[in-house]
Amino acid sequence: MATMEKLDFSSDCLEGCADEIMDRLVATNHEKSAGYGLDEHSIHAQRLIKDACKAPSAEVFFLVGGTQTNEVAISALLAPWEGVIAAASGHIAVHEAGAIEAGGQS
Repeated sequence: MATMEKLDFSSDCLEGCADEIMDRLVATNHEKSAGYGLDEHSIHAQRLIKDACKAPSAEVFFLVGGTQTNEVAISALLAPWEGVIAAASGHIAVHEAGAIEAGGQS
């Protein structure tokens, strides 16, 4: 029986990226484009996300990292008196450094 390599999702900065992603980064490395989500790649990604969600009038925002993304999502989804349950080894318990407490959760 073949064994599968154990996947580690504790942090997005522990591993390199897939070869296909690196190839695209190298191919577009010297492009000049607008910043702050106004470039053609971000606009295309926004359209793909809206289409996948079947929400053409939705707003899509890109964040710089997982901690910021978790904080925004948790603040939007949970009431201030609600909390997150995670394993002691879970990323949110180990690496988030209390970021979710910005929205009142713990």
